[in-house]
Amino acid sequence: MKHKAIVRALPLLFALALTACKPQGAPDTAADLAALKAAGENWVTQYNDKNADGVAAIYSEQGKLLPPGGPAVEGAAAIKEYWANDIATQWAKISILQEETTVSGDWAWREGAFSVEAAGVTGKFAELWIRTPQGWKLHRDIWNANASPPPPPEATPAAAPAAG
Repeated sequence: MKHKAIVRALPLLFALALTACKPQGAPDTAADLAALKAAGENWVTQYNDKNADGVAAIYSEQGKLLPPGGPAVEGAAAIKEYWANDIATQWAKISILQEETTVSGDWAWREGAFSVEAAGVTGKFAELWIRTPQGWKLHRDIWNANASPPPPPEATPAAAPAAG
């Protein structure tokens, strides 16, 4: 009797096992692209609102910044500190133009251009994003200016005292 119950249950167990192993369907690339666009726009919003915590929250825990002219900045705490310092010392409103985004499984990359309004600086960026349980997170971030910023104006020498 026990043997017959096991035999009857085998097809059901087999069907459940096959269902569990079935691929989860094609990824929704359009949804991923929309989510990445929104995340990128959120970065701009948080930065322009001078919200270092909000900017830092967009990065993965193992995120890395590769800023121009400086060392790599690794990890969530260091990234938060970097953006807090940047906002406190050299903040200017930034605009970003996303030019290309590609998704491949749990990874995506974006590239585009940026402009810094007050400084008149333009440049480009490349980003690597990772899908996490919390959504898309910025994992690697590199940017640079198209040209070096102009040098500061030279100080005018003090006038020599009049001979008398």
